[in-house]
Amino acid sequence: MPIDFEPATPERARTLTPAQVRSFNEQGYISPLPALTHEEADASRAYFDGLLESMNAMQDRRNAYAIMSYHNRCRGIYDLALHPRLLDYVEDLLGPDLVCWSSHYFCKLPGDPKRVPWHQDATYWPVRPTRTVTVWLAIDDVTPDNAPMRFLPGTHRLGRVDWKPATGEVALAQEIPDAEAQFTKSLGAPFDNVMRAGEISLHASTLVHGSEPNTSDTRRCGLTFRYLPSWCGAKPGAERVLGDAIVCRGDSGAWRRNPRPPGDDLTPIHNAYRD
Repeated sequence: MPIDFEPATPERARTLTPAQVRSFNEQGYISPLPALTHEEADASRAYFDGLLESMNAMQDRRNAYAIMSYHNRCRGIYDLALHPRLLDYVEDLLGPDLVCWSSHYFCKLPGDPKRVPWHQDATYWPVRPTRTVTVWLAIDDVTPDNAPMRFLPGTHRLGRVDWKPATGEVALAQEIPDAEAQFTKSLGAPFDNVMRAGEISLHASTLVHGSEPNTSDTRRCGLTFRYLPSWCGAKPGAERVLGDAIVCRGDSGAWRRNPRPPGDDLTPIHNAYRD
C-alpha cells in the first residue's frame, strides 16, 4: 500500500474552520492551536517532570527521549490522549471513528546535541493506509532558540521521499538528504513550530519535518499523540499494534479497547533495558 496523503473535507469541520482544513490539505500542518488551559498546561508539565524523575531514578540506559508508547501504562498519558479539545480537532480531519495508536515524549534537554533529521513519519510506522495525524502538545514553551520542530510545507503531497541512514548525533535513524535545499525552492521556506505550553500543532504523517540540536539553556519537551481512523489497520507482521491503541471515539474497528491504566508504570521498558 503506497505512502500518500488524503485531503480532509473542509465542510466536515466543527472546531477547526474550513479555511484551516484547506490550509492543512495544502501545507500539511496547522499550528498553533489552543488546547489546554493554563492550569492544565502546568499540570501536564508537572506530570512529565514526575515521570522523567521516576525514570531517571531507575538508573538504566534510558535517556530523555525514552518515554514512548506508555499510553496504556500511564494514566496521565492515557487521559491526555482522550482530551476532548484534542479529539475535536482531530475529528475534523479524520472523521468520528478514532484511535490513538502511539505516543511519545520528545524531550530535548538544555544543551542536547542531538538533531532530529528531516524525515517522514510514515516511513517508520507500521500502520496503513498512511492517514495518521500527529498532535504535538507543547509541554514547555517552544521558542526559536530551543530547537523547535520545523516543517517543510507541502512535502506531505509528494508521496514517499527517499531517505538514507542518518549519521552523527541524531535522535532518529532516517534522514532525507538535502531536504531543505531540495524542496524549499519549489514549496517555500521551512516553518518553525514555535508554541506556548499547552498549545498544539497538527501534522500529516507524510510531511517532511525535523529539528536542530537544543543549544539553549531551556528544555523543549512535547508530547506526541498519533491518531488514525479506526478503519485503518496494521501492515502485515505488525498486527500487535492493533492491541496497543486507545479507542478514542466511535467504532473501534479491528482495534482492541484497552481499559484506563490504574496508575503510572514505567517498569516494562525499564526491565528490557536492564536485562
